[in-house]
Amino acid sequence: MIPVVVLLLLLLVEEAVALGEPQLCYILDAILFLYGIVLTLLYCRLKIQVRKAAVAYQKSDGIYTGLSPRNQETYETLKHEKPRE
Repeated sequence: MIPVVVLLLLLLVEEAVALGEPQLCYILDAILFLYGIVLTLLYCRLKIQVRKAAVAYQKSDGIYTGLSPRNQETYETLKHEKPRE
């Protein structure tokens, strides 16, 4: 019971200290804002690169370049002759 009370008192004291220093909050907000902008820019850059790669891949002939369909059937019928007696 005593550790819970001490923990609650420490949390209340830290909140009071944090409210007394708004400059620290402004600095942390600015860092968080810049972090959000950087992540957004990186995400947009990644999306643009993926689109460019997809368009470039579609313009190329792909992995099947130079292949042609086979003229021969895959399964041929066997020509079985009956033995003459």
